[in-house]
Amino acid sequence: MKIHSFSKVLALPLVILTGYYLYHLFQPGVSNTVYIFIPVILLTFLYVFHGQIDYWWMQKNPPELDVKMKEWLSTYLPYYNSYSEIRRKEFENRLVLYVEARSFQSVGTTELRAVPFDLKNIIASQAIRLTIAQKDFLIGDMDRIFLYKHPFPSPKHPFLHTVEVDAEDGVLIFSSEQGLPGIVNPSMYYNIILHGYIQAYLALHPKLTLKETEAIGWDELEKTEGFNSNLIIKTCGFEDLDLRVVNIVAFFEFSEQYVALFPKAYDELCRIFGQKPVSRDLPF
Repeated sequence: MKIHSFSKVLALPLVILTGYYLYHLFQPGVSNTVYIFIPVILLTFLYVFHGQIDYWWMQKNPPELDVKMKEWLSTYLPYYNSYSEIRRKEFENRLVLYVEARSFQSVGTTELRAVPFDLKNIIASQAIRLTIAQKDFLIGDMDRIFLYKHPFPSPKHPFLHTVEVDAEDGVLIFSSEQGLPGIVNPSMYYNIILHGYIQAYLALHPKLTLKETEAIGWDELEKTEGFNSNLIIKTCGFEDLDLRVVNIVAFFEFSEQYVALFPKAYDELCRIFGQKPVSRDLPF
């Protein structure tokens, strides 16, 4: 049996010890009660840092990905199936760790709600896909993911849109109505989830050189079958999309067309992300 919450295991004897001292605290003739502060202080420490402790433990002892999620990955993500066994295992381990390390919340009309387990994993799969060949698969401090059921306005962008990234606050916001179809059927729907994670990645790496990629505009991108500028702009809700991000989405989702149309940009992005989507070649 694998331990999923190491902090709870550590807390159990401290809780028992605290109870023991509390019991003796109220017994006649007991005057030395200073020792009760030791387990109380340690329990407070565990409460404050339980997330970091549990994540450290899971890194050392990664739990198995849920069987149903493995089946979902095999059914809907072709690139997952093309990975070698060791690469699929790395993908699964990172997916488990990402979901554990990040906060997912669903935005309701009046309150924030928990996000279902399977939806967390589906969203997170795009972060792992993007960073599978890199050490930082958590994408820096981008640690809060908010999901709306539909397009949303925000204080910074007071109009309806479906994807938003705030690198300063470590926040990604998505509309699940547009996000899920783009993951399972990218040839028909634009993948705004992958778009958002790429946007976050670029925000955290401002010194990246993308000379070849930046030279490709809408006219060239629309030579890719399944890529339509009006549809992408309408889906995202922004007129002034960062075309570097759109290019990288095409690099992952339409890799065979992208390498044929833009071989120099393809090679550039292969070097940056450490993977070749056409062959699923990864450097480990």
